[in-house]
Amino acid sequence: METFINRNGLRLAYKFSIKNPEDKRIYIVCQMVFFDMDSFIYSFISQHLRVNTFRFDFPGNGKSDGKFTYAGHISEAGDIDDAVKFLNSLGYKVEGIIGHSKSAIDAIIYSAIYGQIRQIFAISPKFDMSYIPQYMRENDAIVKANGHIVRYAFGCTREMIDEIMSIDMRYYCRRAQGEFYIIHGSLDEIIPYIDSLQYASALKEKCKGHYTLECDHLLNGALDEVVEIIHHAIEN
Repeated sequence: METFINRNGLRLAYKFSIKNPEDKRIYIVCQMVFFDMDSFIYSFISQHLRVNTFRFDFPGNGKSDGKFTYAGHISEAGDIDDAVKFLNSLGYKVEGIIGHSKSAIDAIIYSAIYGQIRQIFAISPKFDMSYIPQYMRENDAIVKANGHIVRYAFGCTREMIDEIMSIDMRYYCRRAQGEFYIIHGSLDEIIPYIDSLQYASALKEKCKGHYTLECDHLLNGALDEVVEIIHHAIEN
């Protein structure tokens, strides 16, 4: 297993998919919550893109060190920055970040704090951080009654929910740097489609493309289309 060390001393597992060995341009592919770099969505994107890609597991996910958190957007933006620096040390130039769901938010926050990357592809990103998805709302009464001591099967605490709800994505969109491409499924029941419209509005002229696909949050039946959208943006 190949790893790099993040700023907190954790070993983060990674994989390359090199299509053009002589080309040092590369794109980082990041996964949604509960998933890892070997999940089908991200393996498919890496395999089918005609550019070099690098994907890694965030702390507590997949084969990486650390403790899983349902929150942690700011720290994960730091992990992306550490990945960029690691790739730079190997002679690569990171041209873009492809983030899905939670990591799409991470990528936008990264661009606002660090601002080094030209293109950000945000797939199914959550904008209204006060919105609690259905699978969380089902247990919301228990959380409210018991607070921080309540944990779901996947280890989510009230503190994590509070941390997420404190994030103002309008703030980060104002400070974001680069070109942004928002991709969202019209059948998404986890992150409402309207969130993509809010991103397009908040990013203003920095949003270079807003794409609506007929698919759910897991992009079922639309991965080929996602890849082609990314290719079109890269090549133009």
